[in-house]
Amino acid sequence: MSEETNKNNSNGILCKIILVGDSGVGKTSIINSYFQKYNQHVTATLNTSFLSKIEIINNYKIEFQIWDTVGQEQYRALNTLFFKDAHICIMVYDITRKESFNNIKDYWYESVISNGLEGIILGIAGNKDDLYESEKVDRNEVKEFSEQINAILGFTSAKNNSCISELIKELGIKFCNSDFMKAYRKDSSDQDRKDKKFNLKDKKNRNNKNGNNDKKACC
Repeated sequence: MSEETNKNNSNGILCKIILVGDSGVGKTSIINSYFQKYNQHVTATLNTSFLSKIEIINNYKIEFQIWDTVGQEQYRALNTLFFKDAHICIMVYDITRKESFNNIKDYWYESVISNGLEGIILGIAGNKDDLYESEKVDRNEVKEFSEQINAILGFTSAKNNSCISELIKELGIKFCNSDFMKAYRKDSSDQDRKDKKFNLKDKKNRNNKNGNNDKKACC
């Protein structure tokens, strides 16, 4: 498990989310909508980047670090570098492009499972739901696949900012109940015990030091 898995700082418990999928399915637009920065004129992502946002999930202060990845085929190999310490992966397809969903099944899912953390939490976003009249992917097929791989499914619209926050929240709840969080709680408990042991030892040393000083003063 990655060292970053249980990172806890002033911002909260780190939860790294990556978005993968073909170029043009709307990964960048989903992220921009989640951060309320939607722009309908978005160019293809050529560099992997991330934004952070704090959310309270199940009484935990979670720092969602959401990474946008490159979808263009010639750059796909670069993405595997960012899979290795992600806790959540959202696989995005365009509901009007059947091949973008086929590529989730035939490429993206296997790539994430092969290169990601054991127990990585999966989500599927059927994006551009505002264009449902032009939908080319059978939703029953998507639901069957999502159940098969134990992924949380959401039909999103970056343009309308619909179902994006809900999908991320559901994935966050699953993160809070995952082995990642169990490891964090264990590490926190171990650290608390170490801190208490250190404090007791430090207090004992101070008492001994003070006692020696008193003895010298008397002499």
